[in-house]
Amino acid sequence: MPMDSECECDLVSKEWLLAKLRSDERDMILIDCRGSNEYAMSHIRSAVNFSIPSIMLRRLAAGKIELASTVQCKELKARITHCCSRGTFVLYSDGAPRDPDSVHGILLRRLKQDGVQVVCLEGNYFN
Repeated sequence: MPMDSECECDLVSKEWLLAKLRSDERDMILIDCRGSNEYAMSHIRSAVNFSIPSIMLRRLAAGKIELASTVQCKELKARITHCCSRGTFVLYSDGAPRDPDSVHGILLRRLKQDGVQVVCLEGNYFN
């Protein structure tokens, strides 16, 4: 897998993601790190938008709360818990530079700290 030196993350291609989505992969969670408005306008099928209040995002970054505790949906919470131990998280955003303090940067850093397998979609959502 290629590596994004800017955010120190393994990159996956759109073709890789398409193959995973077509195989009905249960051990993968696709996280859209864009804002909720952009997500509402369009998103990749089966993606989950990670849009939480900034105070919770700061607490997540500081390690004071777990990722699953930021989710209210019981089904999604169970999928996150499952993928933390046996799955892969795929992150994508709008292609803006990956700021370590952005939702993308915080999630990436936190998941890696927790020992979770996490990859980033190569390029951006629009191309």
